[in-house]
Amino acid sequence: MAIYMNALHKTRPGAETPSRLRPGFEMYAWFFTRVTGVLFLLMGAFNLVYANLAGGRGHLDAGAQMRWAFFPISFHVESTSVEVTPNFANPFWQVYSFLLITLAATHGLNGVRVILEDYVRRPLLLVWLRALLVGFWLFVLMAAAYLIWGV
Repeated sequence: MAIYMNALHKTRPGAETPSRLRPGFEMYAWFFTRVTGVLFLLMGAFNLVYANLAGGRGHLDAGAQMRWAFFPISFHVESTSVEVTPNFANPFWQVYSFLLITLAATHGLNGVRVILEDYVRRPLLLVWLRALLVGFWLFVLMAAAYLIWGV
């Protein structure tokens, strides 16, 4: 296999395999971004279909329906005849919402990480900015857990 790789990429025997052929963090991050992008579309479609089936079709305008589908908070629909349960009362929707927020935060902050690595040239500054991103990511997850479960 190594001989084939060397012949294919014209590297000298014993040389390291080119980094673009080795699976690593960047490849997994690239793949994660593509998968979560598709998941967002599917999860959003599921939210909207559920909002229509749960009674929002005839009682809510489009804006209120979108707010209710993605953030099932009682004051989004208080002026309608749609039955509203307390905020995130159903365990399924608690886990579903937390998963959606976790995927969105990870997807978005991975994009910011890639931009920082493209434009920040000072290594120490890049380390600090990465640490700041991880801290912000953890803050978002803790805030989501507090909002959803009231921990």
